[in-house]
Amino acid sequence: MTINPLGRVNVATPGTPVPLTTANTTASKIFFQVIPGLTGKTYIGKAGMNKSTLAGVTRILWPNTSGGFSEGFFLETQDGADTLRLSDYAVDADVAGEGLLVTYWQE
Repeated sequence: MTINPLGRVNVATPGTPVPLTTANTTASKIFFQVIPGLTGKTYIGKAGMNKSTLAGVTRILWPNTSGGFSEGFFLETQDGADTLRLSDYAVDADVAGEGLLVTYWQE
C-alpha cells in the first residue's frame, strides 16, 4: 500500500467546496484531519455539497484552536480495492483560507 499525502486542502471562498482533485485518481483509503490552530469548522462531503443545508455533507470537523487533539475522519473501501474516486469528494470551510490535511492510500 502506498501513502500519498495531498497536504493542506484550503478553501478560498467558504460555501464553495474544493474537490480533492480534478484528476481520475482512485484510492482505497482517504484520511482527513483538522489542522491545529485553525478557527473554523470544516466540512467533508460530495463534490457538490452545501454546508448551509448540509446536503451532501458526510462529516463536520471542529477546529482545534489551542493545539490539542485534532479530529480526523477516515473513508475506506470494505475490500481494500482502489475504488474511492478522489474527485467525488470535497472540503468546505467556515473561514476563508482554512482547510484540512488530506492523505490517501493506494494498493
